[in-house]
Formats: sequence, C-alpha cells, structure tokens
Amino acid sequence: MMTYIELLEKNRVLTCLYKIAQLASDESLSFDITVQAILDFIPQAFKVPEEIAAGIQLDENFYRTAGFDSSRNRYGKDIVVKGDVRGRVEVGFLKNIAGTSCRNNGYSAEEKKLLASAARKVAVIVGRRETNEKKIALEEQLRHADRLATIGQLAAGMAHELNNPLGDILGFAQLASNYPDLPEPVYQDLVKIVKSTLYAREVIKKVLLFSRQTQPRETRTNLNNLIADWVDFIEFRCSKSNIEIVLEMDPNLPPVTGDPAQLSQVLVNLVVNAIHAMPEGGVLTIKTVVEPGNVAMYIKDTGQGVKEDIKDKIFLPFFTTKEVDQGTGLGLSVVYGIINEHGGTVAMDSQAGKGAIFKIKLKS
Repeated sequence: MMTYIELLEKNRVLTCLYKIAQLASDESLSFDITVQAILDFIPQAFKVPEEIAAGIQLDENFYRTAGFDSSRNRYGKDIVVKGDVRGRVEVGFLKNIAGTSCRNNGYSAEEKKLLASAARKVAVIVGRRETNEKKIALEEQLRHADRLATIGQLAAGMAHELNNPLGDILGFAQLASNYPDLPEPVYQDLVKIVKSTLYAREVIKKVLLFSRQTQPRETRTNLNNLIADWVDFIEFRCSKSNIEIVLEMDPNLPPVTGDPAQLSQVLVNLVVNAIHAMPEGGVLTIKTVVEPGNVAMYIKDTGQGVKEDIKDKIFLPFFTTKEVDQGTGLGLSVVYGIINEHGGTVAMDSQAGKGAIFKIKLKS
C-alpha cells in the first residue's frame, strides 16, 4: 500500500501528465507555445517545484525555464521521432539537495517516468507538425500542378491556332524580300517582319513544350556529356556578359532516363536565366553530383537573387520580372514541366542580392 507521501507524488505526476496531454492534443496552439507550456508544467510534478528547472533541446532549438542553464545534477530523456533522436527533455536542481536516500541521483522513479512521458508527448507533437507541413506542401504542389495543367491546355490551343497564320506571314515576307529592285527601307522592314515572326514561332515552341504537347524521347543520358556538348555555346554567351563559368562534374555520375533535347532545354533555360540575373557579370557554377537514389544538377549564379515575395511565383507560366518585350515568362515554367515529366524535382534557393541556386534532381 502506498504511503501518503507516495500518493501525493503520484498525484502531482498524473496531474502534470494530464495537462501535458491536453496541450499535446490542442492543435490551435503554436509549436513554440506548446513546448514552453510543457516546460512550465514539468517542475510542478516535483516535490519542491521552485527548486526545479526544465529544458528541451530539439534539433537546433532550445527551450528552458528560468535558471536551467545554471542548474545542477541534471536528468533527462531523449526525444525520439520515427526512430531518430531529435532532442532531449531534461530537468535540473536550482540548488543542491542532499541526504535523500529514497532517491537515485535526486530523482524518484515517478519523476523519471514523467520525463519519459513528456519526451514521448513532445515527439508526438513534432511528428504531427511535420506531417501537417508535408500535407500543406503536397496540397500546394497539387494546386500548382492543376494551374499548370489548366494553363497548359489553354496555351497549347492558342499555340496551334497561331502557328498557321505565322507560317503564312513568314512565307509571304520571305517571298516579298526576294522581289527585285525593292527600296532599301522596304527590304529592311521585311527583314524585321521575318525576324519577329521567327521569334514568335520560338515562343510557340516553348508554349508547346510547356504544355507537353511534344512527346519526350526516352533514352539513357549522362548529364555530364550533355553539359559538355553545350559548354562551348554557354561559354560564348557568358563571355559576352563578363561571366566566369565554373564546372564541377562528378566523374562517377550514372546516366538518367530522359529526352536529351528536353534536358538540354532545361540547362539552356537555367543558364540564360542566370545570365539575365548577372547584368554586371559574375560567376556561373554548374555542378553535378550523385545523391542517394538521384542524380543532381545544380545551376548557381552570383546575381541579383530573388525577392522573398515572388519566390512562390517563379515557376508559374508567363510570370516574369522583365520588361514586356524582354521575356515571355515561360523559361522556368518550361523547366518545371520538363523535370516533372521526367519524374524529377526542381527547387530554388535564393536571397535578394546574394544570387540563386537551382537544384535539379532526377532518378538514376
């Protein structure tokens, strides 16, 4: 039979666990508020709460009650999330407590059980938060894919409708430019018409590529070889813009399954995007590396970077920060569409004024 003192101790621990359980089930509270509230409850389960400080270390974050950093004789339990140790829950004495023979290092069995339960509750909260974050990210990806599909269908229809009249304009302009004894101003105007029509046809090709109206030709492709095939062209473009190219190719890179022409389009679009981001010159780094289950290609520039408020828009079709006559807003959306079609992922890290890095990952 428990003594009165033991019953009091058990009641304190159970009360604390009940409050922690309530906090863990309340999804309306922010993560930081929940963790700090759990810390505030833990000392209340001890015989002398004012002599106990508590702390939680979670990944790179630290939460603590007053005096925890200078506390002594600490005891704690690991926070284990899906088999990985992510942190630790600890308590410590604010002053020495000695001469209690019923305790092992100053802590009773009930108090140790409390810390183990608190560590499990924190692990549940962490797991739930990460699950919710993944759910939100997946929902955003689905919304993005749905927008792309809808705009792609519309763009493909418009592109097909425009191709025929553009072909007529180009043909008649080329015929007229061959007419003998044309006045020079008329000839130059016809040349401009031809150039503008060819540019319009290139835009339509990008639209069709974005809308995936062209079927990929699947073959085994080595990204190192693909980059090597284009490096002369890239160097020419970069030298004109005072941009240094740095190549960091993994010599053990395995091939990927994909369409070499479309993957080349990805490389060219990202390089052109990087060149535009460095109007005063800079350094363009192209890197390939083997990652677990993936082959990765990184395109990094030292340019202007991307502002925080437009980061979530850069892969949207027809979104551009350039002037009306300087860009179609299709370059990065084409990259997104091609990589998505190849079963890969594309992401961007950037800070305004500190350049950007585009990360392409394809299954090996």
